[in-house]
Amino acid sequence: MKAVLQPLFEAFNLLSSQEKEQFAQIVFKQMSNDISLDALNSDVRSAIRKLCPHCESGSIFANGKAKGMQRYGCKNCKKNFSDSTGTALASIQKKGLWITYILNMFEGYSLRKCAELTGISIQTSFDWRHKILSRLRHEAPEKYSGICEVDNISFNYSEKGSRNLERKPRKRGNHGIKQGGSNDKVAVLLSCDRSNKKDFQVIKRGRVRKADLQRAIGTKIEKGTVLCCDSHRSFTGFAKESKLEIKKILVRKGQHVVDKVYHIQHVNQMAQALRKWMDKFNGVASKYLQNYMNWYLMIEKLKTNIAPVKAFALAILAAPVKSDHSLEIILNHA
Repeated sequence: MKAVLQPLFEAFNLLSSQEKEQFAQIVFKQMSNDISLDALNSDVRSAIRKLCPHCESGSIFANGKAKGMQRYGCKNCKKNFSDSTGTALASIQKKGLWITYILNMFEGYSLRKCAELTGISIQTSFDWRHKILSRLRHEAPEKYSGICEVDNISFNYSEKGSRNLERKPRKRGNHGIKQGGSNDKVAVLLSCDRSNKKDFQVIKRGRVRKADLQRAIGTKIEKGTVLCCDSHRSFTGFAKESKLEIKKILVRKGQHVVDKVYHIQHVNQMAQALRKWMDKFNGVASKYLQNYMNWYLMIEKLKTNIAPVKAFALAILAAPVKSDHSLEIILNHA
């Protein structure tokens, strides 16, 4: 830490909670002023080849500007488009507030708080959030190797926001929800290896079976990989069918490590951190659950990035481009 910043941090610690909140908002506002949409769009174009959103052709040319935004023409399909066509920015009326909203969303604030801090309505906040989340791709690891830990956790099945429920509405809390692998639960598979490759994948409603695991990670585990898991029968059946060595961790019997190497502490920590992060949203509709998993994975991936907010905004703008470029190209460019 630079010596010039030390007095600032000492002064910050003397502030009240309310004053710290006000100071943080001033910093956020300044950060949003330092990031411009024009600069972000320029970075996207230089990070990956600009393609026509209509036909994916690379034969494009500049075709003037409209409302201050660069427009393009496609030589292949003869259609026009702009930098925002097909992106999370399309049809947004208050583009000047978009970066501020990204900053607040990156912090994981609720819809109401994002709306208050950005100066928009709660409905607009909801629309913007889900427009952004729909652009976040599920960037799962291609392969796991060495020691792979797997576990599954469950979230209550939710039809939040729906006017036509499949069941009788519940009161607050878990009253009326069956425990275990019932259709009242949505299973999420957690997986990671010792090289920090990790993934959260929504599997299904109800109990997880061997076929579900085969579909989710069957082609992603390299031969010779050791599978670490609990004693759930589906994991045992999956390992046997995939001809994988398996190490069962019998946590309920007080066992936490096998042979001083094999354990599931990493996925347990992932589960604990994920649940803590999800609690702030007071329930998520199950149809959006994978989008929230992708959001959380994105934040985790950006922790070591020198410009995380900029990289987050870049990933959202570049997401619609249908090409072989992975998210890593965008993040490394930021």
